[in-house]
Amino acid sequence: MIRPRIGITCNLTKRRFPEEPFERDRHSLMDAYVHAISKAGGVPILLPSMEEEKDALSLIEVMDALVISGGGHDIDPEIFGEMRRPECGPPNAKRAGFELSICRGALSRDLPVLGICGGMQVLNVAAGGTLVQDIATQIDNPLVHLPEDTEKDTYTFHSIEALSSNLEATIGSGPHTVNSHHHQSVKDLGAGMRVAAKGADGVVEAIECVSCRFVLGVQWHPESMEAYG
Repeated sequence: MIRPRIGITCNLTKRRFPEEPFERDRHSLMDAYVHAISKAGGVPILLPSMEEEKDALSLIEVMDALVISGGGHDIDPEIFGEMRRPECGPPNAKRAGFELSICRGALSRDLPVLGICGGMQVLNVAAGGTLVQDIATQIDNPLVHLPEDTEKDTYTFHSIEALSSNLEATIGSGPHTVNSHHHQSVKDLGAGMRVAAKGADGVVEAIECVSCRFVLGVQWHPESMEAYG
């Protein structure tokens, strides 16, 4: 039996070294993504951020599906036509450019896509949507979506309700308790997307493509719930 090859985008950070070049890029990925995909029967393929769009698109040819992983950066609001708010975090231009390119390429080829946390935000922006730059200052009476002390707690937890969607058909309407670590969310939906789940505060917790074979974005981290739950 041939196991499906699942590409997973990696995080991209800088590391300091005592010799030149003193600052170098480093790709990394939490093992939970690898574990969850392997357990589900897939073959994980770790994807580095490539600067050239043609290189990003060439990676699609060796994959059966794409997972856009979560990240500790915010997409530059200029990409979706907004001015940066003070609460918006620093961008990671190389990673964001790569993920947007490979996501758009996957969507154009009807490749299955799963966007997780920041990956859901990439998915929505790739489809032409916009983001809430900071939930705490832009949403009335928001739930706690980001732990107050991220050194002590990786996640906070809250409930969601699935709306009429393929997601609801799979997991039921809820309520479902999910883990949470984010301060941004979907605002205006991208083309072809619909809301698949919301929190009690109205924050979009999942989106999916109406006409695609399988395209889903979730704001929580199912890979950690699977690997460490």
